[in-house]
Amino acid sequence: MKMQNENDVLDEIFVDKNEPVDKSLLVDILKGYATIDNAGTIVYSEDYDKLVGHKKVLIYLCCKKAMILKGINGIIESAGQSEVSESARVTLDVARNTLHKKHKKLLKKDGKGYIIPNYNLIKVKDIIKVEKNE
Repeated sequence: MKMQNENDVLDEIFVDKNEPVDKSLLVDILKGYATIDNAGTIVYSEDYDKLVGHKKVLIYLCCKKAMILKGINGIIESAGQSEVSESARVTLDVARNTLHKKHKKLLKKDGKGYIIPNYNLIKVKDIIKVEKNE
């Protein structure tokens, strides 16, 4: 019989889809690449422009998550490939490839678009950091 204080070893491999956002992690991902004003306008930095396309898509999706957390009116977190292409300043092919192939396991389909689940933000940070070291 399992004691209530014992941890289930299976807990190590399960994620909570309702895990709260680690705001400092989100800031670490976005800092140096983008700023957002109170109306939800994203301003990308020169360092953002140097990123490869699939990383730009991840940065944009993180910006959407930050806007939701800040409560900016009229913003929904999920983004479709056309929105991603236009707003992240990548080609439609790059947006499509990132959402449907390259980072398919990292993202989650949500309504008509895609989001980064909160529990995958650490993986996004690792992907973005690789670029800084190259």
